[in-house]
Amino acid sequence: MPEKKSITYTDPKNGEKYNISYSEELQLKNYHATREQTRWLKMNFYVKILLLLVMFGFSIVFVYLIYRLDYINFFTRILTGK
Repeated sequence: MPEKKSITYTDPKNGEKYNISYSEELQLKNYHATREQTRWLKMNFYVKILLLLVMFGFSIVFVYLIYRLDYINFFTRILTGK
C-alpha cells in the first residue's frame, strides 16, 4: 500500500503550518487561480477604458483638425491649384 504523502499549508498571515487533504489543496489552488484571473480581468477592463478614452481624444483632435483646415479653405486651394 502506498504511503500517503502529507500535504502542508503555510498560512501567509501568521506563518503557521497545517496538514491539509488533497481536496483542500485543490480548493486552495482553485481559489488562488480565481483571484488571479479576477485581478487580470479588472486590469483588462481598466486598460480597455483607457484605450477608449485615448481613441476618443484622437477622434476629437482629428475632427478639430479637419474643421480648422476647412476654415482656412485648405481643400479649396488644393482643388483650384492656387
